[in-house]
Amino acid sequence: MRNEIWGIVLAAGLSRRMGTPKMLLPYREKTLIRSVIEKSLNSVLDGVVVVINPKVEGLYKEVSLTRVKQVIINNDSHIGMSSSIKAGLHSLPKQVEAAVILLGDQPEINEKSINKVVEAFLKHKTAVVQSVFLNNEKGHPVLFKRNMFPHLLETDGDSGGKFVIQKFNKEVVYAEMNQMNIPDIDTFEDYQRLIKEEGVRK
Repeated sequence: MRNEIWGIVLAAGLSRRMGTPKMLLPYREKTLIRSVIEKSLNSVLDGVVVVINPKVEGLYKEVSLTRVKQVIINNDSHIGMSSSIKAGLHSLPKQVEAAVILLGDQPEINEKSINKVVEAFLKHKTAVVQSVFLNNEKGHPVLFKRNMFPHLLETDGDSGGKFVIQKFNKEVVYAEMNQMNIPDIDTFEDYQRLIKEEGVRK
């Protein structure tokens, strides 16, 4: 039996640029965060944990309604994304060989993208697998092998995994997504674009 690969969904931001809790905004008859979680759960990942901000009313209940393994409360979310990554890593069981970092404000992510990152890791067993999109844009999801966890735990602020990727760039394998980069939903304009494009696709 192989060691497990889990996902860590980061959803502890304060939505300062949005002006309202973006994780709870409606999308495809769900919420933004529920969309990301369900796609993660439908992927090949062995387990999923979600890191949330306890100050966002209703978020814990929304996330708890899913089949995630654990909901992690991050009381230090004001420090930056690195605090959520650390909280997620600390929650992982010992049998987890690698973790895939996912962003809760990327509802357009799909199971296929997550699976490609995992497949690249299983093939190469490298320290880091990062998604690469058309025009050579790099983004999420990103996978880190367990031997990278100590380095991630040393990061601070919003550097997240960027510092680790740069430091160990020779050990990074890129998973080709063959699509445009998945945008974050940071502002109300981003959300309006998302809903508009969704209406066009229907």
